[in-house]
Amino acid sequence: MKEWFLVISMWGHTGEEWQYIGNQVVLDQVMTQPQCEYMVEAERWTPFYDNEYYKMVIQCYPKECQGKESCD
Repeated sequence: MKEWFLVISMWGHTGEEWQYIGNQVVLDQVMTQPQCEYMVEAERWTPFYDNEYYKMVIQCYPKECQGKESCD
């Protein structure tokens, strides 16, 4: 069974596109893919942003991607 982590990352808008700015937190709880996908559903979160040029993105990543620059 593949193990998954929930990751919350910070993004900034350049005026043209959203770019990852290098900050993230990882929930230290291994999950199955369906469990993680349940957690990231938009209806479970209420965002509060004071700055329209920054946002946080909640995603699921397989455990084997941990520490890599990209996960293809």
